[in-house]
Amino acid sequence: MTPLGQALWTALDVAARPLTDDDLRALSPMLIVAPHADDETLGCGGLLARSSAMGLRPRVVFLTDGSASHVDSPTWPAVRLAQVRQGEALAALAVLGLSEGDVYFMGWPDAAPLDPAGEGYAKSIAALSGWIDGFAPKSLWAPRAGEPHCDHEAATALADHIAQSRPGVRRLQYLVWAWADATLARAMPGEQAWRLLCVGTSDLRRRALACHATQTTGLIDDARQAFLIPADLAAVVDRPSEIFIE
Repeated sequence: MTPLGQALWTALDVAARPLTDDDLRALSPMLIVAPHADDETLGCGGLLARSSAMGLRPRVVFLTDGSASHVDSPTWPAVRLAQVRQGEALAALAVLGLSEGDVYFMGWPDAAPLDPAGEGYAKSIAALSGWIDGFAPKSLWAPRAGEPHCDHEAATALADHIAQSRPGVRRLQYLVWAWADATLARAMPGEQAWRLLCVGTSDLRRRALACHATQTTGLIDDARQAFLIPADLAAVVDRPSEIFIE
């Protein structure tokens, strides 16, 4: 299976600066903001595996509960699905080398981001900030700005909000759905593309993605509307490098 946006990845891979071990150390502690459980593996599974192996202890925050991936399933109501997806996220991150204590679940409703002007948003951000204060990240990583999903947009906005309140924190972007868009999957003027070699992490990334069984298999077969990760998007974990844009 040819990975999504392969020609776009090839062009970026050639032009990007290498992200070295020294760079990873300078960027640590890292905080990865993932809209849903599975985006962490699709967008930066290699980054998580490599930095974990180096002892850099990356952290991950999940924005939503993932309960809207399968709609109106009699056997998988939203509460059950959310609980299982949280377990899948922890299992995937364990494969990549993270411990449960380095993961934070915000629990926003899937596909219904909180209103930044609302009280619930402020409380949610305050609680997250308290957790972040415990390790003071030097870099924040979130989906590519402009990715066509409300939760991806909200995750990017959240990372920007956190970075603005923490001077000196670097903001990097990873690509998920951006691989389907030639406008998004390139470095714009003033941006720097980075390439992280992660050949040795391909098996880990595949195993991590397989932990998200609700999103990769026919486990839930009675939903009125169901989402499964397309095969070409899943295939991005086989690439020998990951691309990030700063």
